Amino acid sequence: MKATTGRGRREPRFGAFLGTGAVIGLVIGVVIAYVGPDAPDYGQRTELGFMGVFFGLLGALIAGVVAVVIAGRD
Repeated sequence: MKATTGRGRREPRFGAFLGTGAVIGLVIGVVIAYVGPDAPDYGQRTELGFMGVFFGLLGALIAGVVAVVIAGRD
């Protein structure tokens, strides 16, 4: 077995960053929907869906920006 030396993979995996950011954002949205005040015009499930989707997309966006910044540092 031959030992290899090298730097390995240096750029981030964008899909992993986006997926992780979306999941973290979704969890934050669900927590905010349960802890925050009830919306008078919407049911709890609707509010949960809106908050989950909004924060999930926001988390994916922030994670994508972080991945681009990390990739640009090389």
